[in-house]
Amino acid sequence: MSQRLPLSIPPRLPTRAPDLVPLHKAAILAAIRWAWKELRQTQPELLMAADEESITAALQALLNEWADGRRRARWIQDFGVVERSAKQTGMAGQINKQPDLSFRPVRYEDVSNTTGWGWFVECKILDDTHPIRDYRDKGVRRFTDSEYAAGMPSGAMLGYVRDGSMPMSRLPEALDGRVGTVSVVAGGGEEECLSKHQRIAALNGEAHLFALTHLWLDAVRPIE
Repeated sequence: MSQRLPLSIPPRLPTRAPDLVPLHKAAILAAIRWAWKELRQTQPELLMAADEESITAALQALLNEWADGRRRARWIQDFGVVERSAKQTGMAGQINKQPDLSFRPVRYEDVSNTTGWGWFVECKILDDTHPIRDYRDKGVRRFTDSEYAAGMPSGAMLGYVRDGSMPMSRLPEALDGRVGTVSVVAGGGEEECLSKHQRIAALNGEAHLFALTHLWLDAVRPIE
């Protein structure tokens, strides 16, 4: 007869995992940009009026779509299934934390456990009724508090932008002096930037910086 463990036993906490290489991060961003452009052309009303979960589900479906034996999002051809709202364990022992999208390439040689390894992405709408403070406090903070990507050194935020704003015009002021922000710099294009944060709940008691890529996807400006 198997012995049941008492519910008071805490979950096993994440261990530090290697970051994804820049090539794989760039591939993820390229695939997301492609999927967004596809949705702009086929479902513009969804991007302008639907809730965050519906938009994220549509993105996930495109990123996992195959045709003629090949993944349509060719940049992530060698990645596994893009997961949506897959549960993770946070650094404080929470077992029900769910970043919006999870990307995992073929396992790196030095990865001993893929449960908490990958590039994890949180998504937020940005418009008159979805303020930048929600993007920060209900998105960025989940990474800097080590609820998401607890064992990883980086992750990403997606902004579903309905007001034409770009990250470098709004994020530096919104993040300054908050959520452990150390720096905010421009990235690969006006819709992208990179912020670095001192993590509040550091792995194994060691303080370290966490890097967040911010990609803001515009739903209103003309498609180039």
